[in-house]
Amino acid sequence: MVDSSLVWDEMDMNIVSMDFGQLFPEFTFDGKEVFSYVMQGKLWEAVKTLGNGITGALEYQKGELKTLFLTILILGIVAALFSNFADLFKDHQVSDLAFYFVYLLLIAVLLKFFVDAVTIVQEILHSVTTFIRLYIPTYMIAVGSATGFASASAYYHLLLIVVYLIEWGYLSVLLPLVYGYVFLTVINGIWMEEKLGLLLEVVEKVIGGSIKVSLGVITGFSLLQAMISPVIDSLQSSALKKAMSALPGIGGLTEGMFEMVIGSAVLIKNSIGIYITLVLIVLCGIPILKLFLLSCVIKLSAALIGIVSDKRMTNCANRVGDGNLMLLKIALASVGMFVIQIAIITYTTGRNMM
Repeated sequence: MVDSSLVWDEMDMNIVSMDFGQLFPEFTFDGKEVFSYVMQGKLWEAVKTLGNGITGALEYQKGELKTLFLTILILGIVAALFSNFADLFKDHQVSDLAFYFVYLLLIAVLLKFFVDAVTIVQEILHSVTTFIRLYIPTYMIAVGSATGFASASAYYHLLLIVVYLIEWGYLSVLLPLVYGYVFLTVINGIWMEEKLGLLLEVVEKVIGGSIKVSLGVITGFSLLQAMISPVIDSLQSSALKKAMSALPGIGGLTEGMFEMVIGSAVLIKNSIGIYITLVLIVLCGIPILKLFLLSCVIKLSAALIGIVSDKRMTNCANRVGDGNLMLLKIALASVGMFVIQIAIITYTTGRNMM
């Protein structure tokens, strides 16, 4: 049985955990204990320990979400009154001005929560890339020990590519596109004809397609790399194993020790991979849940006011909800890229190595 405490110290993971604690002070946990549970196969205990380390993160801002829901409903009803009872006014301009005033109030409320959602996504993206930068060197050392230099070097570069893609592609391109989508949504509500409807559909498809393409490209490259590098390392390992077994007198003993060392290295590598995945998911789980709840509240309130209110109010709230869902997809994709990568690395570098 491999001693988890010894592995923790030998891989210098204590230093990495200290850096992690300084960067994310709101997320405190005993990394050594979590890693010990992982190596023992007690994944549920590891998850519970990580969950207990989230200080105050379970405050889902229920009050703010309730206020948002009621505000959208009230503004929608008020706008419906001005639209449906416009004949009561001698001058229709009065009702139109009143409607646009309510519409501006709705925009102010929706944009306030949308900006908060964008801030959450930016924090998630920065947290994910920072976290991976911290743990890449340690994890690649473990991969190199278990498989060989070719796999460690190849996957190290792939992970760096993913970090660059998220920092440049998601932060610099996709988030501004979502901003643009919501801005166009607000302008589109000025006209009854919704003149920007087709443009909004194009922007939405571009954002959704970009997320799918980025996930597909990274997964495809990972799978292609998994077909080459582990095989090269496996051939080298097999050649070394046969050479050691051919030693006269001690060949059998040497081969047995070699298999035991490789088996321990694979266990350590897999344990570190699972540890990184669990911490990454828990680190981003609460912010992603907040995004999901915010999107659900806006979409639900838009569906309800659609029964009585002006379609411009309904479409504005609904499309801002779509903008929040796009932010949620971006956050999930950024986490999913690394989870997929680590899963592929863990699986492909653990086969046929012994």
